[in-house]
Amino acid sequence: MPFHPIRRRLAGALVLLPALCAFGLPAVAQDKYPSKPLTLIVPFGPGSATDAVARVVAEGLARELGQPVVPTNKPGANGMIAIQTAKASPSDGYNLLFLANGVVNEQVIKKTAFDIRKDLVPVARVVQAPLGVFASNQVPANSMKELVEYARKNPGKLNFASAGVGSIAHLTTERIKLATKTDMVHVPYPAGTAPMTTALIAGDVGLFVNEMGSMKGFVADKRVKVLATLADQRNPIYPDAPSAPETGVPELRNFSANFFFGIFVEPATPPDRVELLNRAINKVLTEPAVRDRLVGLGYNPASIGGMTPVQFRGMVNDELSRIEAVARDAKIQVQ
Repeated sequence: MPFHPIRRRLAGALVLLPALCAFGLPAVAQDKYPSKPLTLIVPFGPGSATDAVARVVAEGLARELGQPVVPTNKPGANGMIAIQTAKASPSDGYNLLFLANGVVNEQVIKKTAFDIRKDLVPVARVVQAPLGVFASNQVPANSMKELVEYARKNPGKLNFASAGVGSIAHLTTERIKLATKTDMVHVPYPAGTAPMTTALIAGDVGLFVNEMGSMKGFVADKRVKVLATLADQRNPIYPDAPSAPETGVPELRNFSANFFFGIFVEPATPPDRVELLNRAINKVLTEPAVRDRLVGLGYNPASIGGMTPVQFRGMVNDELSRIEAVARDAKIQVQ
């Protein structure tokens, strides 16, 4: 019987099918995520508090994902160089941005071309910790109540340090000023935390609101004093430092100010990769060894990980609304 043309074409297709499947297999494999190393972009240099936490997370995330996660330091311009690096990267989930709310705050206040609400997708909160109020030994106050009384009696005489206009230390101290109706002078130190701490020890500035873990050594050797933890509970690193409700200052009874780190990606990143990263990060942050290292850096165990992308976005949006209100009420002028 003659071989029908249709049958001939069908037979040819069947012959080619295994070859087509063989060629198709690599394409399917390439869709697996992650299938290559990831980059974790860090906005400050090696040795900074940001870098220390980022490296703890990167190590754990590499184990969980089965791919290297490489911290890449991009310091400068209070985080904008890191942000611009992330924005210029492909939106494929392989370039993660490690940000603190202090970086976000300053960019919002300065009204840069960067808008976190549109330009980045929150993936996961890493850690959160209350800020503390630290004072020079030359300030004639050993408690927040005494400090507020002194500031009210001596308007403009007390000054405070920060990393610049819109930084977390600046905005938090402005909130304290607004709440207590005191007048204190802002002294910016854009070069970083080390010069501010040096100035505080020398008495060149009277106050410095900062992340509490990084000040532990200076308080322990009595080079500076801690006046309060800006939260509703005491910080285990400073068991003798009163919480906000315990300061004896009625205006600060419900006052809280937090420092947090989180991971962000580009807005076009596939949602399933955002969810996968969130689950992986949160799983890493439940590991006892990881939690112990973060607690050792001064973070509260109850505020490590544990947020979905939606919850973290809500937290970020709340922070943005708060700082915008402070900037408006304090009439902060960007130089």
